[in-house]
Amino acid sequence: MNDWYFGHLTLIQGMLISIPLAMSVQIALRSGVFSFASIGFYGIGAYGTGILAMRGWPVLPTIVLMVVASGLIGYFMSIPLIRLRGLYLGMVTFAFDLILTVVATNGGDLTGGALGLLGVPLGIGTGGLLAAALVAILLVSQLERRAVGRALVGIKASEELVMSVGVDLKHRKRIVFALSAALGALSGSLYVLTFSTVQPTSAGFSLIITTLTMAVIGGTSSWIGAVVGTIIITWLPSLAAAIGQYQQLVYGVVLVLVVMYAPEGVLGALRWLWTRFSPRGRGVRAGGPGTAVAPAGGPSPGGGGAATAEPVSADRVKG
Repeated sequence: MNDWYFGHLTLIQGMLISIPLAMSVQIALRSGVFSFASIGFYGIGAYGTGILAMRGWPVLPTIVLMVVASGLIGYFMSIPLIRLRGLYLGMVTFAFDLILTVVATNGGDLTGGALGLLGVPLGIGTGGLLAAALVAILLVSQLERRAVGRALVGIKASEELVMSVGVDLKHRKRIVFALSAALGALSGSLYVLTFSTVQPTSAGFSLIITTLTMAVIGGTSSWIGAVVGTIIITWLPSLAAAIGQYQQLVYGVVLVLVVMYAPEGVLGALRWLWTRFSPRGRGVRAGGPGTAVAPAGGPSPGGGGAATAEPVSADRVKG
């Protein structure tokens, strides 16, 4: 057991670091906010924490400072951005990430230039990473269960419905930006304190694609999907290594199949299977007084894999 643990320690640590980052994207997508800004805040958290740690700052105050500061920056940055929707918002936040990469590359001695920061004091172990991931999961899971979380689901389903019951739509979206930015910064801080280095490319295009894949494959309807997607994307390349040169082929096929036939991700597919095959699930599908609506997101009866819309009542949104 110890041999397996130490042999896969880097993967385990990388998975724990990626969980808050995947949830940062999942929260935004769950709310209908197509934003990659949290990847930029990952870079801000990593560089900010690295610079302060190299100047002797204690670990915990440094992490808290970067998380809080990033959350505030994300909140105020969202004020002009919430007017944008869909791909336009995605393009702007993507440009934001690229701008930060250029700034880090040309930051001179402060950021280490193209080589990045090297020799950052190691300040956290696997236990600390696990604790940080659990705190992030607890925060997001409790948010989803509260009225705020239900309102965020309502924003994606129908902004008009949310506004009709008196919910401040702009304020809710600012909360999404702030929380997403804070989680991204937390992940970046954990990364640099674990691996002792960060480069401008650490928060570049490849990380955007990887994190988005984690959120989409797992399912954006819940934090559980982000965790599941992180586990899959972290360990799939290692498990597929046994097939040698066909590793990338299998990896790509899995991604295509999930997107085509489970548009709500692995979590949505599991919910669909539960409602279809379990005795309790069949009772829910049958309907009747007091029964719940079957979870959305499973493959359609026609086999096309289209997700069904989840009804959102005004009372549920208002909380």
